[in-house]
Amino acid sequence: MTSEVHLNQDIYQLMVISHQKFMVPVHSIVSVFALEDILQLPHTPDWLSGVAHIRNAIVPVVNLNELIGSAEPAIQSAYPLLVLLRHPRDSQRWLALCVTDLSSVLLKEDLHKMSSSSAVHPCLKAVLDNHSQKIHWLDISKLFEQLIKEQA
Repeated sequence: MTSEVHLNQDIYQLMVISHQKFMVPVHSIVSVFALEDILQLPHTPDWLSGVAHIRNAIVPVVNLNELIGSAEPAIQSAYPLLVLLRHPRDSQRWLALCVTDLSSVLLKEDLHKMSSSSAVHPCLKAVLDNHSQKIHWLDISKLFEQLIKEQA
């Protein structure tokens, strides 16, 4: 396939966090970094790992395993990458996710071939089944809303 074909289609990045797969729209990803120090903050929810200094900004770092209530252990050293995401409607607002690996990409047309079930957490749009592998479709807007809700 040529790159021209991809320009007119939605593309989703698959991310592995521990042994679970998540996907986000590629256009939401600002960049990917090697994980460095995360400053933990007192009196914050368990799903907020802390903050990181990225591109002269203080960025909240979300632990998705804790946020969605996964049974997977949340061991920080298991996440060598930090994925910086931008808010869908405000490119100046960022958050980061610690991930184990960046897997392949999916085209929107690939999603129609998968069965889906309703999400069990408000920060997920759906859970897709791809050959007996679950893929959690993240709702970036809801992730940002969750951060705002905790600050209020």
